[in-house]
Formats: sequence, structure tokens, C-alpha cells
Amino acid sequence: MKHAPIFAIMILLVSIAVPACSSSTPTEVVPQVQATTTAEPSVETATIAPTATPTAIPLPSPTPTTAPLQLEILQSQTWTDRDDNVRVNVLMRNPYDFPVQLKSRARANLLNGAGEFMRDQTLYFLDGISGGNGFILPRETIAANACFTCEREPLAEEWDSVDFVSVIEDATDSWDTFTEVEASLGNVSFDGDSPIFDVNGTVTNNSDSVLNRISVRIFVFDQAGNLVGAAEASAWDVAPGATVNFDGYGIGQAPDGPVEYEVTALGVKY
Repeated sequence: MKHAPIFAIMILLVSIAVPACSSSTPTEVVPQVQATTTAEPSVETATIAPTATPTAIPLPSPTPTTAPLQLEILQSQTWTDRDDNVRVNVLMRNPYDFPVQLKSRARANLLNGAGEFMRDQTLYFLDGISGGNGFILPRETIAANACFTCEREPLAEEWDSVDFVSVIEDATDSWDTFTEVEASLGNVSFDGDSPIFDVNGTVTNNSDSVLNRISVRIFVFDQAGNLVGAAEASAWDVAPGATVNFDGYGIGQAPDGPVEYEVTALGVKY
């Protein structure tokens, strides 16, 4: 019994030591840190940038093309005269409701039997206004002529046909013209087989102005209505109300029988 107090003391020391050891090791509390890293978007939530759709660039609108102005070819005659000169007369009509003129000199092309080009020649217009360059009122018909061999070498082969080339433009306000004139044809006279024929008659100025020139235009036809000649003659400085004589000549081929003709006139102030 003498060892009991010692044992009790030892138990007491152990019981004191155990809590002491437990309390000597501090308990470390790790604070929770909220993550701020940016997560990669998932396939389900990622927003895909829209793909740009190419914008179609509109093609330029085609430039509207204006049909070129064209004279109507009403009738023509081509013949070899007694001097072996190849000549042509042609009637051309302005189909528009405005006057036209040639942008450049019109030409006639002479072709052989195969339709091949042989020779060309400038056309001289018998409008009596433009100096042969060509001026035609709305719906008016004018004659033009050419000689393919006059003062030129003879043709190397037989000719067969002719075609015509002209480029015209609007001629509004190009000339100060007057239609208040009236022509009366006195005579159309062919001299045998000569390509030159004579014309004469009178013309009256029915306008209120002195006209520097009144041009008389004459087309000659045979009994079948075929063109056989064209002429132009002028009267100068005709006073208002005056009637004056004119005479001139044309180019053509005398028909076998009588002829018919059409005559028109136009006044101008230069």
C-alpha cells in the first residue's frame, strides 16, 4: 500500500501531459480562396462569331446604246454613160421628225458581180443648202449623185451594183430655212444620150423675208416610175412676194418614152 500514492501521482501527471500535448499543436485553418481564373468556354456556351457573308457587288448597268440615225434609201440608178463613165443617182429620205445632216461625207461603193468592193466615190447631195454635204428636213427626200470614173482611170472589170454609206446627226437649228416657197417647173429637156439635162421654171417667195437662196429640187422618173435623173437649180436674193425664173441642169439617163417629175423648193437665209 506504500506504492499507491506514487502510482496516483504518475496517473495524474500523464492525464495532465496528454491535454498539454494536444494543445501544443495549433490547429491551422486554411482560408478558402475564391478562384478568379477565367474558364475556357465550353462548346455548349461559346459564342461563335458570325461569318461575314460576302456582299455581291452589283455589276454596272449596261450603257444604253442609241441606234444610229439612218437615212432611208428609196431608189437608185446606176449606169454607164456614152463616155463610159459609171454614174449613180440615189434618193434618200429623212424618216425622223427633226432635220438631219451628214456628220461626214457620204460615199457610194461600187461592187463587182461577186459582191466585192471595186471603188468608192463621195456623194454630192442636191439639197441646194449645204454645198453638197447633205441637209434634209423632216420626212423630206433629197437626191445625191456620184461619178466613179470621171477624171479617174477606167475600171479594170465590169461593175455590178452599188451600196451607200452615210453617218448622219440631228441638224436642228443648223440652218435658217423657209418652206413658204413654191416652185413651178417649166421644162425638163434631155439631149439625146447626154448624161446632162436642162431644167427651168419659176419660184415664188411667199415668206415675209428676203431669202438669200431658194433651192429647187427635181426628180425625174420614166413611165414605170424608175428614177432616171435628178437636178437642182437656185434663185438668189428673192424679195418677199416675188416670183423669179430659175434654170439649171441635172444628171441622168434619158428614157425611151416620156418622163414624169417631182419638184420641191426650200428657202434659206445665210
